[in-house]
Amino acid sequence: MRRFRTLLAGAVVAATVAVAVAAPAAAAPDCEVPVPPPICNPIEDPPPPEGSDKSPTGRVESYGFANGTFNVRGWARDVNGGPVTIWVNVDGPFVGGYAAGLWHAGQGANVGFDITVPAPSTVGTHQVLITLVNVPDGTQPEAPYSSLLNYLTYTVEATPPANLSLTPVVTNGQDAIVVGFTDLSTAEEGYQITYDWMARRMNDDGHWVLTPESRTVHVGPNPGTGWYSHTITGLVSNTFYRFYVRTKENGRMSTPTTGGVSTLD
Repeated sequence: MRRFRTLLAGAVVAATVAVAVAAPAAAAPDCEVPVPPPICNPIEDPPPPEGSDKSPTGRVESYGFANGTFNVRGWARDVNGGPVTIWVNVDGPFVGGYAAGLWHAGQGANVGFDITVPAPSTVGTHQVLITLVNVPDGTQPEAPYSSLLNYLTYTVEATPPANLSLTPVVTNGQDAIVVGFTDLSTAEEGYQITYDWMARRMNDDGHWVLTPESRTVHVGPNPGTGWYSHTITGLVSNTFYRFYVRTKENGRMSTPTTGGVSTLD
């Protein structure tokens, strides 16, 4: 009798397992009915609140280079904090950070800046970056940490020669002019001397006419500063010559120093 009950219990468990295995999967909800069930329209989570942190804004109102320093003025403000810090980079390297905390009449607030930094005086074009640093207000997402306000440039030109002197002479039986000047540059690559005159020539009709002529010579650098001279030979006697002397430095030519003189009779 006990054995029969055991066999009967095992049969019941097996039947239950068979029924569980044979049960069909839950059917997908029918969402194509006039009133779909709630599962067809799940409720989405609301989007996160937008942060109030904003990037600073500003304006460069004036700038310039003089005597080895660069000055920049303007204003910068952050609507959710302040004062704004301004970064200055000159030719790449970071120079310093400065607060925009001066009174600015146009903005009606202490958001102005007047910054002077050391800057290179070497001949050529130099770059100055003005960057605004964000003042976060603690909300997310946080605005970018920094933003470029302005990309500025200034150019240092080569220093022209000074005290130009033109002396007519005769050298080896030829008319010549000694070109002398004060060399003010310590890093010049050399000097360019251009001279022009009106040459007397016969045209195709057999008449004598005056036509403009010009020549240019390049001379090497002068160590240090001080007096420099170069003699232009092979000139025509009793003729007026106009001279233009330029300094060449770092690939740039200075403005010309000019003068004129006549050769000897």
